[in-house]
Amino acid sequence: MALKGSYDYKGITLSDAYVKITNVSYSYNESVTSQEKTAAVYNSDGSLKTEAVWEDVVVQNPHANYTAQIWKDKSVRDAIGKYNQVITTVNGSFTMGVGSSAKNPVVQAYTAMKAEDAWKNYTDI
Repeated sequence: MALKGSYDYKGITLSDAYVKITNVSYSYNESVTSQEKTAAVYNSDGSLKTEAVWEDVVVQNPHANYTAQIWKDKSVRDAIGKYNQVITTVNGSFTMGVGSSAKNPVVQAYTAMKAEDAWKNYTDI
């Protein structure tokens, strides 16, 4: 799985750039925050009739980052002894799905990457 497209690197256009995600990392953290469950109710004279009810809510943050490397084209990337001739590395982040129906992390990373304007015209290869 990789992407192919036109990439501008420091003013040089790589028309068949080969973009491959080489790392996906995931972190999950939770925090507890208080939120109003029921608003306070006031009498017509402005006095408090019923106090607001607050509850603690667990906020989940499944966060992921990806790293992708870019080669001039696929043939350079695949050539023996040329693998390390990476033009540049790019990074991005996304909210990773973790439910039982979630796609694997690499597929999610490519989907998130292609949702960005910079990568939307790239094709899957």
